Amino acid sequence: MVLNISSLLSGEKNKIDIDYMLSVSAENMEGAVNLSGVIFPEEARVTGAITDNAGYMRMTLSVTLPYIALCARCAREVSGEFAIDFERTVVPEGMVEDAEEKEEDFVVVENGMLDIDEQLSEILLLDFPTRILCKEDCKGLCHKCGKDLNEGDCDCPRTEVNPAFAKLLSMFDEE
Repeated sequence: MVLNISSLLSGEKNKIDIDYMLSVSAENMEGAVNLSGVIFPEEARVTGAITDNAGYMRMTLSVTLPYIALCARCAREVSGEFAIDFERTVVPEGMVEDAEEKEEDFVVVENGMLDIDEQLSEILLLDFPTRILCKEDCKGLCHKCGKDLNEGDCDCPRTEVNPAFAKLLSMFDEE
């Protein structure tokens, strides 16, 4: 969403409310680690405001993004909702000279227009979890037989012998 905030810049208003839906897909979040297999069944809900307090403008947004993914341990389907709060200082073009500072701390208004989606896509890309679990204590799958260990133990041996010591261990089996 590109928002015209010239009314804030001119002093006509001191607040602009924001409430819209942002289309998100794994494809338009390209470059993200581990986003293949993540499905975004609905658009992200973006709410917030840009306020002007005596020339100091602040953008405060909340984003809620529903997702469906596979658990990183047991491969069960997981439905969830990723939520993030986003705040930035809004400055007119030409107020920030250092390009690095411009990218990190401020949202720059160009010709009275502010591209909110560009800012949000970046923050969603950086903060979206790279590892999704069905539950915090998910036991995962047995690495030998593939059984879901959340449903119970399997009969596979749990102890692994380091191949370097296998010969030494076989000496004890002979006795």
